[in-house]
Amino acid sequence: GTVLTTTNPKAGNIIQVKTATKTDSFTTTSQTYVDLTGLSTTMTLTKSGNKILMSYNVTTGGNWWNMGPSYLVFVQDSTKIGVGTGGNDADHNPTTFANMYADSQYNSSFNVCQQSASFLFAPSDTNTHTYKIQIRGNNTTGASVNRWWANANVGAISTLTLMEVAV
Repeated sequence: GTVLTTTNPKAGNIIQVKTATKTDSFTTTSQTYVDLTGLSTTMTLTKSGNKILMSYNVTTGGNWWNMGPSYLVFVQDSTKIGVGTGGNDADHNPTTFANMYADSQYNSSFNVCQQSASFLFAPSDTNTHTYKIQIRGNNTTGASVNRWWANANVGAISTLTLMEVAV
């Protein structure tokens, strides 16, 4: 076989992989984006022309009856990346959003869903950057991660994965 090195990789080779796994729960009542603690990692590209294949799988919950959607975004340092541009309000242009249906106010706070996304990003430098996920609810009723909004009786995991891809 061929030994992959970072000095002469072929286009499409994966040079390095970084992951962050969140096993504890998180809640927020913020209407503005906040860091999702535990889902961040740093990466330094070996070559400025390479790209990063970013992906996340995040279990979100909320009191959907009152809250509306929960929004997730990819972030490099403090800049949102990989977000939609179709909305009239920049805060409503996330990477993904979820809004669960509830047939009553009682069961609304027990709904959870999986939000997943992938994005091929070109930082165009070899600086060390922090990559993370941020979350916000639609209003101050609250959003949760890895748990029901109603209580912490159910737990899940969420992940962030970064792969440097040779170009």
